[in-house]
Amino acid sequence: MRKLIAAVDLGASKILTGVATAQGQILMREKFPTLKENGPDDIMDRISASISKLSVLCCNPDEQIVRVVVATPGPLSYPEGIVIGSPNLAWESVHLKYELSKRLNRRVIVDKDTNLAALGEYYFGQQGQPDSLLYITVSTGVGGGLILDKQIWRGHTGGAGEIGHMQVEPQGRLCNCGRHGCLEALASGTAISRTVKELLQQGKGIGILTMGNDKKDITAREVGEAARQGDYEAQMIVSKVIQYLGTAVANLVNIINPEIVVLGGGVALGWRDLLLEALNIYVKREVFTLNAENLKIEITKLGEDIVLYGCIATALRWMCQGDGSPDNVQV
Repeated sequence: MRKLIAAVDLGASKILTGVATAQGQILMREKFPTLKENGPDDIMDRISASISKLSVLCCNPDEQIVRVVVATPGPLSYPEGIVIGSPNLAWESVHLKYELSKRLNRRVIVDKDTNLAALGEYYFGQQGQPDSLLYITVSTGVGGGLILDKQIWRGHTGGAGEIGHMQVEPQGRLCNCGRHGCLEALASGTAISRTVKELLQQGKGIGILTMGNDKKDITAREVGEAARQGDYEAQMIVSKVIQYLGTAVANLVNIINPEIVVLGGGVALGWRDLLLEALNIYVKREVFTLNAENLKIEITKLGEDIVLYGCIATALRWMCQGDGSPDNVQV
């Protein structure tokens, strides 16, 4: 009997579900909006319905889903699977693991989305080569995951990797977490849209606005297009994002000294040509010479599926350990 894996990437704006083989082939996907204003019960009901639907569509009589892995924005209490005070989901204390297990009537593995993205990149993007990897997602929010000595680093209570809430501008813009000047409040897709709105309120940013084709909300995509066409204000926004990201990455490189830094998420993927070279120059200028030696900074090649690949990798690690913890299994 062929063993299949159900994977869920729960994001602040969209949910991506999929069914995959143990070899990493994603057989089918479904994408739908998060609609977080409807509350956690609605989100968990729709995730459960999607997994059930994909199970029916994908599974032949000789196939069976043997693991369900769910990725969620943090902070997350691990391994209990409780989302605690998540700024991006606006969840205060949601027992995601327990509730989904109850709905699906099966064991569910829940981990932070950026941890799983880091593991997906390590396992499928880098083929398990580096001993240390720093993953940063720049999307609706900003988050991170760490692979140290070939293992996910979660910290003492499971809260490690909250890179988006590193302060990069003291007294800066208020973040959803309640602090000021966080990377997420200044360099995320949401922050970029907010910056454009502030410009428009001042009678500026007209060149960016024309990229929107009458769209109600201007996003990072339109800013990137305007910057490519030489719009000064758009280029200034891109430059500030690079400065904020570069400051955060340089600090982390000096602290962790990783072999590779990988960026993912909608903003990083969409701005690849605008970000990558400039970020490499900025970071390598700011870090110690020793830490810059052979340092690689890349954009993930796994695209939007990176978290799903992390779910697959996590399921494989659990299957290697049976019912035990996967954390001591090297991939």
